[in-house]
Amino acid sequence: MSAEIRHRVTLTLILFLSFIAFASYHPGTGSTAWLQWVTLVIMLAFAYVFDKAFTNSSMFVFDPDADNWRRKTEAVAQ
Repeated sequence: MSAEIRHRVTLTLILFLSFIAFASYHPGTGSTAWLQWVTLVIMLAFAYVFDKAFTNSSMFVFDPDADNWRRKTEAVAQ
């Protein structure tokens, strides 16, 4: 349930910040403030895609120790 809420909050932030980025763009002024908002939206979008890719029933587990990984895979194989 918390993953669903986190995904909705992230999508809401992406949508809200996209509106702010479009609203801050003014072609006549030469301001680049909108680039800061677009950068934030892009980072949130990548975080959302990464979160969706690795939050499911077989969640991603980072274990850099090769011995631990070998013990886990040998226990499953037997």
